[in-house]
Amino acid sequence: MLDFAFTFLERCGVWGLFGATAIEASSIPFPGALFVLLYGYIMQVSAWQLVLIGFANSFIFSAFTLIPYAIGYQLENFSSKKMDSPKVKKAQEWFRKYGEWSITLSRPLSVGNYVSYIAGLSKIRPVRFFFFTLLGSFPWNTVLLFIGRSSSIDGIQNFIKTLGTFGSFILGLCVVAAVVWYFIWRYRKKQQSEEKNTKSGI
Repeated sequence: MLDFAFTFLERCGVWGLFGATAIEASSIPFPGALFVLLYGYIMQVSAWQLVLIGFANSFIFSAFTLIPYAIGYQLENFSSKKMDSPKVKKAQEWFRKYGEWSITLSRPLSVGNYVSYIAGLSKIRPVRFFFFTLLGSFPWNTVLLFIGRSSSIDGIQNFIKTLGTFGSFILGLCVVAAVVWYFIWRYRKKQQSEEKNTKSGI
């Protein structure tokens, strides 16, 4: 993938970077960060140009994250029918109230695309979703470009490995937290059911 990305960016330049970013943002498994790092390494441009490219790339990323967002938005009707509607609405209200910043904070992590689906499912307004996505992706894109600019190929490979390990750790942590939450929810539900049965027996 490294050789392909290197050759692709040399031939296509900034349009290759934008294309790679659009693919990743669409929620297709793709190493978008690698392309951003390599672009910073290949194109030795001024710092201001890197910032502008970082903003343009972030804008494209934010625009294409509307694809998984739209899928999540459409899934809301399905989830309401298949799941407990009041609980779905409660989760949606919580995300609308407290979860918008998670859109921003999750962009550097591998869970960022999953948050796009959740945001759509929670019916966050598209403009707000776009804003919080841009707010998180712009600094991250710019940092990656500068890291690539000041690194070697070996340094970029090591950074990608570290990023992948960290992303896997965060994803695993989220899965564990979700499992723990599920068992706590089941336990509480069971307790409530037993208390209800006890009261009915009285």
